[in-house]
Amino acid sequence: MTEANPWINEEIQLADCKVVRWKSKDKMEIEGVLYIPGNLKKETKLPLIVTIHGGPPGHFANRFRAGFHVFTGLGYASFGPNIRGSSSYGDDLLCALQGDVGGGEFDDVMSGVDYLIERGIADPERLGVRGWSWGGILGSWVITQTDRFKAASLGAMVGSWTAESGPGLFWDLKDHYIEGTHWTNPKEWRRVSSLWYVKNVTTPTLLLHGERDMVSTSNQAMMFFYAIKEIGKAPVRYIKFPREPHGFREPRHQRRCDIEEIRWLQKYIRGIEWEPWKRKE
Repeated sequence: MTEANPWINEEIQLADCKVVRWKSKDKMEIEGVLYIPGNLKKETKLPLIVTIHGGPPGHFANRFRAGFHVFTGLGYASFGPNIRGSSSYGDDLLCALQGDVGGGEFDDVMSGVDYLIERGIADPERLGVRGWSWGGILGSWVITQTDRFKAASLGAMVGSWTAESGPGLFWDLKDHYIEGTHWTNPKEWRRVSSLWYVKNVTTPTLLLHGERDMVSTSNQAMMFFYAIKEIGKAPVRYIKFPREPHGFREPRHQRRCDIEEIRWLQKYIRGIEWEPWKRKE
């Protein structure tokens, strides 16, 4: 009804967004949002970035999300799957993650990627995965279970649930997602921790973490970084931001985080040595 910001349509190429649905490995219906470049003239296979939301009980709504538009502006299809554990779909989907950490949610992500490949939208040779908090946690699991992604950007991740019990995220796990505690059920706690499968990682991985993160502590990223570096199968970089908690607050850190993530994904998905845009004088 109003046009308060006409410059947006004049200066920015916005994405086209739509809701997509597919069946996961166990036939559960999963929904997500797909953003594609708004200036796409013909059907073509696009490099795809999968963004995994935090929570776990978060979700991607069919609304404006600036980060998705940034990636479509760079020529990617940007995909946000609402995997099991997501909110806003009722208790069946929300609770489907309980007792199945790393299992069905991994299937939900990969079946969604395959759905987009089968439809001719995504290029299977140019896939990337990114996420923050639970998105970084599941992202770290994903790259230990498959080598299909050319690059990963993981923020505020956890690789060892046992090491995080006490320092950070813990009560959600033992009360809702993993049966028992690590001293009563150590095998299960280890089985669903990505750090124990890190020898499988061949995906170039960027790790981002706040120094003062008390939800998922920064030593988690350091352990994952050290392991990938020591094993030597994939490039890896770890950036720890001073003073930052779980969600970054300082504008210059937010910008640097975005720049380094884009630079990493561009380099390893598309072979582009990307540099940020310069402000007009």
